[in-house]
Amino acid sequence: MKRRLNSRPAFTLVELLVVIAIIGILVALLLPAVQSARAAARRLQCVNNLKQWGLSMHLYFDNFKVFPYGTIRGGGWDPTGNTGPNGENRRQTFVGSLWPYIEQDTIDAQYDWDKSFHAPENLPIIQVQIPLYFCPDDRKGFWKGDQYTRSRGNYVACWGNGNYWQTNRDFSTAPFSPNRQYSAGDIGDGLSNTMFLSEVLQAVEDEHFDFRGDVFNDDLSCAQFMTHNTPNSGVDSTVCVDEEFPGPCLRVSSESVAARSNHSGGVNVAMGDGSVQWVTDGIALAVWQAKGSSDWGDLDADGR
Repeated sequence: MKRRLNSRPAFTLVELLVVIAIIGILVALLLPAVQSARAAARRLQCVNNLKQWGLSMHLYFDNFKVFPYGTIRGGGWDPTGNTGPNGENRRQTFVGSLWPYIEQDTIDAQYDWDKSFHAPENLPIIQVQIPLYFCPDDRKGFWKGDQYTRSRGNYVACWGNGNYWQTNRDFSTAPFSPNRQYSAGDIGDGLSNTMFLSEVLQAVEDEHFDFRGDVFNDDLSCAQFMTHNTPNSGVDSTVCVDEEFPGPCLRVSSESVAARSNHSGGVNVAMGDGSVQWVTDGIALAVWQAKGSSDWGDLDADGR
């Protein structure tokens, strides 16, 4: 007698296609949730970074009773005498001033503050990249637009609704400016009502001669944002290469850079009291400009 073979169940082609389709639907449903979770994590890390910068401002203030210079424009730019002991052209930004307060004492100790950021002895220091310079939703960029290679960054100081020298436009009184330091008493609207820092997007290529995100450079629109336009809107007016990315830009004398981010719908800002707020792209321009001003009473003028 022939042994009867046991029949073995198997998927039909139709059943296999149904299973594959179900798996595809599940992946399609899960992928946006995964992407959203990752975006939320990156935004949270950005908030934490800004929180550290905001707290470092207060540690600096505790030590010196003033907040750091926005920039120091030494040499012939400087009407207040911020030059080195031998007349060197000092050119600094707030970023290096805060190194001791973000646990970067080693690089701070190696930096010669009597000389420019691009002095040969200082270049190796500003080429060091630390995570706190960067929002994880942007890249870790360098400036390679000339021979002075240096790190870029995403966090810049509030220059209010004025030009670099703050000599035009309304609400030009800002918490930071060139060659001047402000005390808490100078912030007339109160620290909790005044933006100190926000985000900008860096140039998309290291080799681009584009000032956006050039945070160690004291030049115009490098380590600042202005409130001429609400977040992620308007046209930047600065030295740039790409007229569309990381935001629309006119290649003219540096006038303004808007706060920008790759977060969906807004930017993070560090307030003067060290808190971090989320500001949507749809904020009213008058309110945005008031938040960027330390002038007495402009919040009331906006009906708040």
